[in-house]
Amino acid sequence: MARRARRRRSGMMPGMSEIPRSPRLERLAVLMAVAVFIGIFIVPLGLRPMVMPDEGRYGVIPAEMIETGEWIVPHLMGVRYFEKPVLGYWMTAAAFLGFGENEFALRLPAALSTGLAAGMVLLFVRRWTARWDIAAIAAMVFMTSVEVAILGTAAILDAPFAALVTASITFFFLAWRATGPIRFGWLFASGLACGLAFLTKGFLAIAIPGIVLAPWLAWERDWKALFTLPWIPGIVAIATVLPWGIAVHLTAPEYWHYFFWVEHINRFTGGARAQHPEPWWYFVPIFLGGMFPWCLTLPFAIGGLRRFGGSPETRLLLCWTLIPIVFFSISSGKLMTYILPSFAPAAMLLAVGLVTYFKGAPGKRTHGEWLLIPLGGILLLLTPFMPIDPSIGSAWEDGGEWRLAILATALLVWGLFDRVSQRTFDPAERVLLGCLGPALVFAVAPACLPTGWMKISKAPVAWLDTMEPIASRSVVLARASTIHGAGWAWPDAEIRLLGSAGELTWGVENFEEHAEWHVVEDELLGVLGTATIDHPVLVLTDRPEEQRTWLEATVDAAGLPRPAYRSGRDVLIAVWPKEALEAD
Repeated sequence: MARRARRRRSGMMPGMSEIPRSPRLERLAVLMAVAVFIGIFIVPLGLRPMVMPDEGRYGVIPAEMIETGEWIVPHLMGVRYFEKPVLGYWMTAAAFLGFGENEFALRLPAALSTGLAAGMVLLFVRRWTARWDIAAIAAMVFMTSVEVAILGTAAILDAPFAALVTASITFFFLAWRATGPIRFGWLFASGLACGLAFLTKGFLAIAIPGIVLAPWLAWERDWKALFTLPWIPGIVAIATVLPWGIAVHLTAPEYWHYFFWVEHINRFTGGARAQHPEPWWYFVPIFLGGMFPWCLTLPFAIGGLRRFGGSPETRLLLCWTLIPIVFFSISSGKLMTYILPSFAPAAMLLAVGLVTYFKGAPGKRTHGEWLLIPLGGILLLLTPFMPIDPSIGSAWEDGGEWRLAILATALLVWGLFDRVSQRTFDPAERVLLGCLGPALVFAVAPACLPTGWMKISKAPVAWLDTMEPIASRSVVLARASTIHGAGWAWPDAEIRLLGSAGELTWGVENFEEHAEWHVVEDELLGVLGTATIDHPVLVLTDRPEEQRTWLEATVDAAGLPRPAYRSGRDVLIAVWPKEALEAD
């Protein structure tokens, strides 16, 4: 059995030799993959507004690290925040130090991490197929899947975590194939990536590679590898985590109890009490929708993979795609971001499957242009008439005509690429051309987002910036739903939490030093009594009508004057005394 496993490791994927090979196309494909990465994940990073609460949270925490010099224990608005380890915050802080505290730097770690994941896809498929063009196609399929394009340009921790998990599994696979001293190097790299993934998001960095690699090695009946190879990565991962793990325990002994039991066990087993409860089938439509537009090619890809039979790589990628989805489906709490580690292996399977399928069916039509070209043409014709209905307002606060024209043109070009791709009989070239259309759409999408229809509470920074002069000399009482935006837009303000603590509840309730910072609603009048023209009090809240009624009833009952107001569509700022706003 061991001899059969060794023979499998040294072979090329069955059927690859039958597919035409062009050195020029291989070089071009790699250059195109690099261009797609830059176009989708680097150039547009700063174009769209920050989205709350996630991007605000992951911007404020590293900014506080830089300001306070506290690099071990994360704090959010000065409150101990134990939901994640520190590596993601460190990466963002490094970007802030290099590029300033702005949207580009905030999202740069996620973008570079997606580039790392795409590089791992390239490496894996190159080793599998011995083809640079097919490897580059797989990387582009990955980068042009809609969930990857969204999360890879968002300031959250899922893209760095998924990239490091992808690296850990890829390096382990390369170690499994290798012999001699190089095997140790790959195993070391696998453990290092696993440890860094742990420092990004925690124990899932161990769970996901484990539930993928153990069943795969059992499927391969490589029992020796199953019981011997994981030791080196395990030791390296522990050594990577240990310095910070000990430091955070010494600084905040409560960290590991909260992080393990509340953030992991309770989320997984909490039932209806868990955060974000969803039905067991939740991830099926999320995964298929997240793979758009490539999910539409799934029948062709399956046909291509079946035509050339199975391989250890195919079996690994199947385990890697499906088992995490099943694992997270068992969990009580579910978010669309959880299954991001499944997108890299799915992209590899789709890319290789499509190329092999079109080798056997070179004239197969997919007819995508029948939808894309008419849709782009209709949108282009509508451009002079924006907004179509004044009662609903423009989708864009400015430049609506040119934004719609860009989006329409991108859809037209996508349709044309799809049409041209169906005229080539080179299967790799056909799929390569098919990648360019969605790449163009995703590259221009951040400039075309309908920000005019977004709630201000979801993207409040531009609106809050107009109040920065008065906020910087005020006491700001912010609701949990608005405090992230206030923390980012008003770094010089004295910001305190009003009412329900939300995600800061554990930190507020368990540490006495945070008690004064948290203002319960019964304490509001006491804070308002300190307001002066030179040192006002601002209340920042969502649900404007409801909160305005409550505020006025509260101050009327106490005989205090009513405030001045600034309101957005779904955000309200109340200012005491009102003369402070009039004088500003």
